[in-house]
Amino acid sequence: MAAAPILRSIALAGLMLAACTDAPEPSPDTPVSSGVQPVGAGTPTSTEPSGPAQPSDCNAPKAERFVGRNADAATRAELAAAVAPTTTIRWVGPGDATTEDYSTSRLNVMLDVGGTSRSAHCG
Repeated sequence: MAAAPILRSIALAGLMLAACTDAPEPSPDTPVSSGVQPVGAGTPTSTEPSGPAQPSDCNAPKAERFVGRNADAATRAELAAAVAPTTTIRWVGPGDATTEDYSTSRLNVMLDVGGTSRSAHCG
């Protein structure tokens, strides 16, 4: 039956949750650490710049000469070579789904409905 694996998964999840609650409560005298370090403490955990993206972060100025060109395979390869060492290039057409994560090292090339590049920016 198909229900048996589902019931086993639910039971396993319940056991895992129960195991998490067996930890002793800290005493009021025990310092509790959130694991979060104050800004500037320790080594940085991200290579992303903290400020707003600059066009040079993803070599967007080098991609400007491709604005107005059809984004065929040859143009895409030529643009990729022109913006090196940037390797993350996102080609975005109207209505294309994109993630909302922000990366200053990613080049976004915005296309119109005909596949012609209209702008290039970091993000």
